[in-house]
Amino acid sequence: MGAFIAKMLLPTVSSLVFLPTASVAAKRGFHMEAMVYFFTMFFTAIYHACDGPGLSILCFMRYNILEYFSVYGTALSMWVTLIALGDFDEPQRSSITMFGVLTIAVRIYQDCWGYGIYSGPIGSAVFIITVKWLQKMKQLKAVYPEKTVYTQQVGPGCCFGALALMLRFYFEEWDYAYVHSFYHLSLAVSFILLLPKKNRYAGTGQNAAKLSCFTLCCCTMSPATSKDNTDKPKKKSSQKVWTIPTKKLWKQACSTPTLPLHNPPTSTPIKGTSISKLKEMNGWK
Repeated sequence: MGAFIAKMLLPTVSSLVFLPTASVAAKRGFHMEAMVYFFTMFFTAIYHACDGPGLSILCFMRYNILEYFSVYGTALSMWVTLIALGDFDEPQRSSITMFGVLTIAVRIYQDCWGYGIYSGPIGSAVFIITVKWLQKMKQLKAVYPEKTVYTQQVGPGCCFGALALMLRFYFEEWDYAYVHSFYHLSLAVSFILLLPKKNRYAGTGQNAAKLSCFTLCCCTMSPATSKDNTDKPKKKSSQKVWTIPTKKLWKQACSTPTLPLHNPPTSTPIKGTSISKLKEMNGWK
């Protein structure tokens, strides 16, 4: 009886392998991909827990909704991993990612169990990556990316991905619990291998973006704004807008150049002249 219960719980426990995948993605700076992997792990674990004995209390949603989000998270994880492998520039990267998010949601809502739920995102992503890499090879006239990327990432990652899809669609009839658990494991290893070693948009050193609860809640400042500004010495401003003059204006020297003023010549009184004569001289009547 115990072996039967352990076998039934094996798909639920094996879905937790996406948690190390999310941790590795966050460590490499792929925070969006890490959240997608965690989303996939959560709904896949709850979906399989509803099938297990004594865990029906965890089914906080309807079974078909959990099934939808489990398949949707898996397909979306494949899409964001391949787009990250392509190393696109902005805004192509965000546009292509959002295109996959919308189209995959519509496709899986139409059919949750067809081959197209995984072949569609994989085929589209491979086609886009191939076109981009061929253009780079034409410009550089050399192999793009480096050969180590093909031998250490693309080759092993595609092998584990193909193994996961084969287990998922062709060998689950043998023993669902064990085969589906190996499917989870192969898929998680494929994501880790295909994901680049470093996200060039995440920054480096003190400017590196970090994923935390405060970052998700938008409670922290952007990189290179809080710590770096405190370390740099503040420069004294040469001009100040709001200043109080300390020099009294009424005590300034009168040596500043001013416009010349017209001073009329003073009339000197002439001796021996009468008052009537003075009036005539000044034009008085």
